[in-house]
Amino acid sequence: MKNAWLVSFIRFPMLIMTLLIFFLLLKIAGIQFQFPYLPEFSTVYFTVVNVLCFFLLHHLLKKEGRSIQELIGFHRKRVIKDILLGILWLFVLYIPFVVTIMGTMLVMYGPDLFQHFQTVFIGNEEFYTFSRPDWLIWLTACISIIFPFLNAPIEELMYRGYAQPLLIKRYKKVWAGIIIPAVGFALQHMILAVSIHGAIVYAAAFFVWGVGSGVIYHKQKRLFPLIICHFIVNIAFGILPILFLIYL
Repeated sequence: MKNAWLVSFIRFPMLIMTLLIFFLLLKIAGIQFQFPYLPEFSTVYFTVVNVLCFFLLHHLLKKEGRSIQELIGFHRKRVIKDILLGILWLFVLYIPFVVTIMGTMLVMYGPDLFQHFQTVFIGNEEFYTFSRPDWLIWLTACISIIFPFLNAPIEELMYRGYAQPLLIKRYKKVWAGIIIPAVGFALQHMILAVSIHGAIVYAAAFFVWGVGSGVIYHKQKRLFPLIICHFIVNIAFGILPILFLIYL
């Protein structure tokens, strides 16, 4: 049971530690910037944490006599069906995700919510407009290419595939098993925010996404379509560093 709680919440402190180390290395390299947020570099520290989480999950599953492949549930005969389901889940999850963003913004700012979108989601651009060396942009762009292939399966494996069933089994309550990993899923995405208000919006929206994914997994007992859905979302997120490279 401790493992289920560990897997649900370990990513948030790991991301913070990796973020701090990354920025320390940039400082040592003589790169001047405003701490803490650089939008195109988030794929770097997420990828580092994904690699660490892969080995953690592999270790835990090996001790339990299980495997990552078993948890993913990939079947060649179901590939087309799973891809179509993944696209369907993308639309199913995206609607409440957007509604939550709009609702949270409405609560915080009232009818003037649209005037605050730039402040909440972009922040002060002066904080991250600085000269980036070519090697750093190429590094982040290359890492961003592999980012979706690691992030999507690792997050789904940890939150939905591993933690959720164990928590449901332990507490005998489906809602508890779904909500606890969803909280961890929401916490880790707060690190992407450029402001406190942005962190609140991210936490609310990704919590709803996590609950929705948890419900789908509990009902369908199929993780691979959710990985496909997550992969599509992560492709869009990973394009940002590549765009920086293109527009150099």
